[in-house]
Amino acid sequence: MSRTVDLSHPLETGMPHARTIQPPRFTATNTWEEHRMRVMRLDLPTHIGTHLDAPAHFVEAGATVDRLPLSSLIGRAYCLEVPRDGAEPITAADLKAAEGLERGDALLIRTGWDDRYRDPAYVDAHPYLSADAAEWAADTGLRLIGMDTISPELPMSMRWPDFPYDVHNTLLGAGTLLVENLVLREVTGRWCTLFVGVLNVLGGDGAPARVLAQLD
Repeated sequence: MSRTVDLSHPLETGMPHARTIQPPRFTATNTWEEHRMRVMRLDLPTHIGTHLDAPAHFVEAGATVDRLPLSSLIGRAYCLEVPRDGAEPITAADLKAAEGLERGDALLIRTGWDDRYRDPAYVDAHPYLSADAAEWAADTGLRLIGMDTISPELPMSMRWPDFPYDVHNTLLGAGTLLVENLVLREVTGRWCTLFVGVLNVLGGDGAPARVLAQLD
């Protein structure tokens, strides 16, 4: 019997976010007491919480969220466990341990940092993909890479001026989508059918997503 698992963090006040973007705001515009209905206004950056990066995030003529092929948002995925204690690289050699991957599959990478979502180190000391890992994923033809970290790049505290964002440019330039801030503890070491319910933002460079995994 199949089981569906939510791989997303909820959108909420106080959630971690990159210092380069504004925090989210949640405002009640209609209340039960005053209006006999509830309506909330959301003020959200496109890249916060569990979200998808479209190619347009870093590629000048890249596809926006509304122009992504629907087939890129659903399909076969494998979750590889690559434990890391801090700002340590995940290499191509690490990713090659995911046997059976085929062109068009998605690879989810669990470092264990989904358990540290509320830790201050989540923003500034997380694991990251090495350049050769990004190149291997792009060359393999993966449709999507998903991680349980705030970014696949070096932590913000380790970046230098004019940081080149090589991982984003390599993956998104090859059409390999990115999903960040996933919760992967229930799918580690397993194949699943992945559903990325990204908000259909016209012209969007990315957007929050409800990400689900169906396990057989």
